[in-house]
Amino acid sequence: MPARRRLILTVGVLCMTCAFGGPAWATIDNFKSYKEAYPGKEPKAYSCKICHLGAIGKKGDLNGYGKVLKAFKGAGNAKKLTVEDYQAVEAEDADEDGATTLEELTAGTDPSDPEAVPEGGEGEEQEPAPEGQPSGAAPQASAPVQDYLERLVSPAAWAADESATEPQAEYVGTETCAGCHAKQFKEFRQSTHARISLPGDATAQGCEMCHGPGSLHVEAGGGRGVGGIINPRKDPSTCFECHLDKKAEFRLPHHHPLMEGKMSCADCHNAHAPDVRPWSATSLKDVNEACFRCHKEQRGPFVWEHEALREGCTTCHKVHGSIHEKMLLARDSNLCLRCHTQTNFPTIGKSSHATRLPQGTCFSAGCHTAVHGSNFDDHLRY
Repeated sequence: MPARRRLILTVGVLCMTCAFGGPAWATIDNFKSYKEAYPGKEPKAYSCKICHLGAIGKKGDLNGYGKVLKAFKGAGNAKKLTVEDYQAVEAEDADEDGATTLEELTAGTDPSDPEAVPEGGEGEEQEPAPEGQPSGAAPQASAPVQDYLERLVSPAAWAADESATEPQAEYVGTETCAGCHAKQFKEFRQSTHARISLPGDATAQGCEMCHGPGSLHVEAGGGRGVGGIINPRKDPSTCFECHLDKKAEFRLPHHHPLMEGKMSCADCHNAHAPDVRPWSATSLKDVNEACFRCHKEQRGPFVWEHEALREGCTTCHKVHGSIHEKMLLARDSNLCLRCHTQTNFPTIGKSSHATRLPQGTCFSAGCHTAVHGSNFDDHLRY
């Protein structure tokens, strides 16, 4: 007989032995019942080794789980297992590893292998539960950690708790501030800021309108930043609470670098000064000086001055921010023509500017480049 035919015949005999042999009871019906009892498992979970050691078809090949099933069903009825039969032995511990058959089948471990124990079963060493905590319960965080976790879930509770524990400053009045800040108080009482208060709070007036309530500052004996006192030099948001229009101007494309933190409102304005331009907090004698502290090259003196400079830098510039380059009030020649207009326009002076004006601003077109003043040319051309 050819070798190939002998191999096919041998395999056929083995298959018939497994299916119809006397001692073997792992029939197709048993597999069906097992799948119905425990559906949804991986295909490899449905194998003969659930109940057998490996030498399938031989007497005594059953593992612990198989022996439990056989003992429950009886030797004579072992070939026909039902769903109820599998479920009836779920509480048994076939491999004596401390886990029931149901626990092992649920966890995906072998119910006949004492080394395969579900996670958390008796086969694994577990740390003893902390004192006061029941065994098997989820570990509890320490009190500080638990408190922190609760605050993360509810930030509002955290904020409320902190506000309850921190002392709250109260308004003490401008007269109290005068005890230490006599010079500033003498100037401030004549200023515009001294005559206004925050909307909706009549007590928030005078010094505390900008610096905040000062009771904690006074109790601590004073000092820069002590007691939660506010320093507007370091944070322009205090000024922006009232001057919202200026905050908008600082958002324009061309502006002083206040929002970038490179300067403060107090670099140009003196909120305490009594001699100020209306609503500017800039001293009348320092209208241009505030600008010249940084822009020294425009100060002069010049032999030929630009008359607009005598009236102030704000004649041509928006000091907080502008949509035009160099923070100008208008673009191109429109700025200069606000003052330099004549009845015979476009003739300005003794010459026609009809072809020159479209070239750009009067100073960028290469003509009046010394727009602030000149020591060489009376037309400010260089």
